[in-house]
Amino acid sequence: MNKKSGVIKEGILVTIASLLTLAVAFMLYFLIFMIFETVANQDGSYGFVSLLRVGYGIIWLGLCLIVYRTTINDLLKASVLAASLTTFMVGIGVQMYESPIVVGLILLLVAATSVFLLHKTKQKWYHYYAVVIAIIAALFYL
Repeated sequence: MNKKSGVIKEGILVTIASLLTLAVAFMLYFLIFMIFETVANQDGSYGFVSLLRVGYGIIWLGLCLIVYRTTINDLLKASVLAASLTTFMVGIGVQMYESPIVVGLILLLVAATSVFLLHKTKQKWYHYYAVVIAIIAALFYL
């Protein structure tokens, strides 16, 4: 019984922390977007948007790799993983919205690579759950 409640507790904590981290990631994106819009969009063309979308997702993936090399709590690592994957997948998905099959293949490749790396590093179950959260969040957004 104690093991079961521990699993439920971990699942709830990863879910809440992932949603909070996602909210922070997208609020930060909005803030950066507003700064770019004000500073770098004098002609009104929004030429910076594609680079910002994909670049922001790549930065989050890099942040995730850095976080996984630290000694912070594994539950927090999983929540950063969920936010990083979602941010990257949404950035790619929105950028390539005219090619849904390519987007689907990229999302599948990102998720499969994540699961492979998690398996290779022998992570706990809630890291895989974070990948599932990321996929669901990206699909809802797209």
